[in-house]
Amino acid sequence: MAAAQGDGLTQAHAQVKLFTKLKRYAAAKSTFSLPGETGCAELSKILISSLQSHDLLDDASDPEFDFLINGELLRTTIAQFMESKEISTEEVVGVEFILKQPSPSPEQSILHNDWVSCVQGNSKYILSGSYDHTVKIHTYEGTELLTLPAHSAPVTCLSWISSGDNTYSFVTGSHDQLLHVWQWETDTNSIKCLYKCSGHAFALSSVVTSPDNLQFASVSRDKMLKIWTLDDRGVNVNTDDEGAPSKKRKSNEAQSKVPIITLAGHSEGIMGVCWKAMSNIVTAGLDHTIRIWNLETQTNTQTITSSKAILSLDCSPVSGRFLTGSSDRHVRLWDHRVKDSSMVIGNFSSHTGWVSSVFWSQDNENLFISGSYDNLAKLWDVRSPKTPLYDLTGHSDKVMAVDWSCPSYMLSGGADNSLNIFSYKASQ
Repeated sequence: MAAAQGDGLTQAHAQVKLFTKLKRYAAAKSTFSLPGETGCAELSKILISSLQSHDLLDDASDPEFDFLINGELLRTTIAQFMESKEISTEEVVGVEFILKQPSPSPEQSILHNDWVSCVQGNSKYILSGSYDHTVKIHTYEGTELLTLPAHSAPVTCLSWISSGDNTYSFVTGSHDQLLHVWQWETDTNSIKCLYKCSGHAFALSSVVTSPDNLQFASVSRDKMLKIWTLDDRGVNVNTDDEGAPSKKRKSNEAQSKVPIITLAGHSEGIMGVCWKAMSNIVTAGLDHTIRIWNLETQTNTQTITSSKAILSLDCSPVSGRFLTGSSDRHVRLWDHRVKDSSMVIGNFSSHTGWVSSVFWSQDNENLFISGSYDNLAKLWDVRSPKTPLYDLTGHSDKVMAVDWSCPSYMLSGGADNSLNIFSYKASQ
């Protein structure tokens, strides 16, 4: 019976009102009676024809469009969409047209000596950490500038801290349970370790820099969240055997540091951390929980329960919403402000392996990327939960990390020992 209803809807016509929030195309709004089997390709042809009739296209190539119905991207025929949402054929369906996001373009694939477990870009340079215990710095053109023997065990996390005219600083974390803070001078291509930070009792999972670049937070499989500063707080004073201050530290010797805050609450290892605001940090872990912490009161102010172990976490700098990647192959979108229903407001299913990494666009509240043990990274729009916009291919083994810190580049690191660089130019 359901099949017969679907066939009837497909053969019927739908009343479609095309409109847009794009000012340069606003005059093209029109209402059409379209066959139920009309999809995005057919809608695009109709729209282009309408734009041409209104002299709204220049001599350049025709733009590409996507279509939204009730805030969701159309990925089927109009009839199939209306049936799935129980929309009557007697209704006039509003279809908003938006510019289609372009495909990321593969630029470089940079080989390391072991798994590339963490990556992060800034406006000029890329940091990558590897299971060979090293950190590398590259340009986006693929030029290697530095290889740093950073730790005595695999490097598992890193974060840029700050940059000056010729000076950059960053922090790295490792299976050796330590965090190291580094200062890199680009004019001489020299680097030194400023701080060696100890306090975790197990391998580091993630590290993130505070919005003011004066602190950083780290999480570990030891179930602890720790806060560190970049000033003298937490610096250990060297003492002799009798407890008196020892000889002055050499100028090129790293100082030892301990955290200024340690917060406990997770019952299993913590896998992700993000700084939501100066006084609020979010963590997520293998105990199936997301926790929000107030640093001023040093308390866990909210605990959100997930159905699966969480392997990765990111917070949108635009909307404040959370993304998590889990062992059940799903990416979930959370809004902790929702009080009267489930805080899961989106569920993205396309990966076929564990979702090891997620990362929001820095300037678009709808876009994010994910990386998985299925060897793929994917570009998503939150308005298309079942179908990603694009697959970012190129890895021959599991994807360990993704990054979109620089809006013009997407990065992925994998167990195939490669760092892949994709350029991206967003639709305007």
